[in-house]
Amino acid sequence: MVDFYAPFSRTEAVELWARCVAGWANHLNASGNRTLFDGIPNYAEGSGSYEGVTRMLWGLGSWLADPQRPSQLEWRGVTYDLEALTYRALANGCDPDMAGSWRHAPVPKPDWDQRTVESAQVAFVTWQTRERIWKRMSDHEQRHIVEFLDEVGQRPSRWGNNWALFWVLNHSGRKVLGAAYDQAIIDDVMGNYLDSVYCGDGWYDDADRRGPNYFDNYITWVFAMHVMAWSLMDGDSQPERRDELLGRVRAWMQHYPYFFAADGSTCEYGRSLAYKFCRLGAPLWAYRLGIWPHSVGMLKRLVGKHLRWYVDRGAIRADGTLRQTLTASGSPEVIERYISTGATYWAMQAFSGLWSLADDDPFWTTEEEPLPAEGTDYVKVFPQPGWVLAARQGHVQQFNAGSVHPDYGNKYTKLVYSTRNPFNVGLDHGQPSLDSCLCLSENGVRGQRESVLAYHVTESGCMRSRYSIQINGHQHTVDTTVVLLGDAHLRAHQITLDPNVGQVIAEEGSAPLGYDAGAVPTIFMDNDWAFVSFAGNSVGIKPLTGYSGVAHVSSGSPNSVYGHNLLAILNTYQLKQQHELICIVYAGGSPDYNSLPTIKQATWDAKNQFIAQVNDKTIIVPVATNKS
Repeated sequence: MVDFYAPFSRTEAVELWARCVAGWANHLNASGNRTLFDGIPNYAEGSGSYEGVTRMLWGLGSWLADPQRPSQLEWRGVTYDLEALTYRALANGCDPDMAGSWRHAPVPKPDWDQRTVESAQVAFVTWQTRERIWKRMSDHEQRHIVEFLDEVGQRPSRWGNNWALFWVLNHSGRKVLGAAYDQAIIDDVMGNYLDSVYCGDGWYDDADRRGPNYFDNYITWVFAMHVMAWSLMDGDSQPERRDELLGRVRAWMQHYPYFFAADGSTCEYGRSLAYKFCRLGAPLWAYRLGIWPHSVGMLKRLVGKHLRWYVDRGAIRADGTLRQTLTASGSPEVIERYISTGATYWAMQAFSGLWSLADDDPFWTTEEEPLPAEGTDYVKVFPQPGWVLAARQGHVQQFNAGSVHPDYGNKYTKLVYSTRNPFNVGLDHGQPSLDSCLCLSENGVRGQRESVLAYHVTESGCMRSRYSIQINGHQHTVDTTVVLLGDAHLRAHQITLDPNVGQVIAEEGSAPLGYDAGAVPTIFMDNDWAFVSFAGNSVGIKPLTGYSGVAHVSSGSPNSVYGHNLLAILNTYQLKQQHELICIVYAGGSPDYNSLPTIKQATWDAKNQFIAQVNDKTIIVPVATNKS
């Protein structure tokens, strides 16, 4: 592939950072403790977003942690004093009498206060900048910070998910700053809780215990990032536990580069995607701590390409502020209701990682090395979440057998997510979208995969997922098999309908082919296939067993990355009580009919194993039995 960029450099990183600093600083309120951004305010934003300030601290803290690094930064002829901006943010944010203060609790005070999330980076950054800021604060300014941390750091009724780590940084920060703290909270989270949700090989289930299978980016930007922050502040007090937890981060980083395509993109999947390139903070901090298990040249290439992917698509506005959407044309449906206009500044974890490195660190001058997806094709199987990563011609697909989240719909329920064909995030006229999944409908109400009952992924990359779809009080069961076949994959579904239901319709879609304004995709039908193509990319679908009529093409619901999209769709207008559906789905370059797989047989045997005869090869996929 042609690389149109020079290698990533410190000059490029500083210029992008200066642009972000300028955009942020120019949108602060008069107190410097809230941001005033365009976008969709969340339900608790009020007079500006405090998250827009607390989350910018990730980058500011690492920049200022080096006492030799200059405090001032220039962008387009204007100078910004990062030390003064950080001092003002901390002092005025924690002062209860200052306009825009972070100290005013919601009424009634919730067990889980959003400000607890923000307190983690407040504590960490106050410790990072202690020589420049904390030590020259007045007694009452220091007291205000500690009071804020204490106010939002009271022990909750339970540890429910990754939030537990925010309490750890809150209390660890107080500990190393010489303020009152609760060691029992630190010990309980870093010991009992993390062990209770650890699934091995670097994987954490983002829940109150192992089992719900909530796997997503939070493994990186909370579990990994906050364990490393704790290790820096307080890890020396428990060296054996610190090394064990850092070993888990190292195990996670072993998998990490395989999630990135040759162009630096990753499969957009899960919630909080508005945080964008935030996922770069953890691998950079891992490198800083000596637990990055790959070459520094590969890391440099990964960071540069991933940043550029977002920047080139307008994730950062011309004025230097971050969008809530992933790109300039992507749908705002990608945000959740908890995403304020400033919440996107969680992305500053990337700069936290970059500026944790010394200005003369070898990272900045080493020769870049290719990402795995720039080399040979590969298939990586991850049994814990039930994922299969398949890289082909520089693109990556993430097949998902085992991990769903009932609260976030399309962001978790698809059978496959892709760098080449990002998923449709929005609703389809109020209904779940059809791309990359099977949906069932009763009386005009559509349902999709909600809870996984059992799943299995084979060493060769085939997957099986048994799940329920609930509609209008009826529960239907689907057993889906996916067989990877290069640019195509075979999908086979065994459907068992609720016995008390009437007519049920099945609808199934290919991946979406995304495009932006001005593009003119091509639609064509041939040999029972329905295809959509544009700019060398194509998606398509072909029925094999159990569908009504022929495949057709339709516009999809709002897309996570593109302004428009089309997908190929199959329908079944009346399902039997026991119904079998089998199709073949395509996502790749312009299709070559001579290279498309020939399905000679596809069925289930007496043991309910799925057996397919593809070209001259027999593929057997066993029954899914595990749910852990």
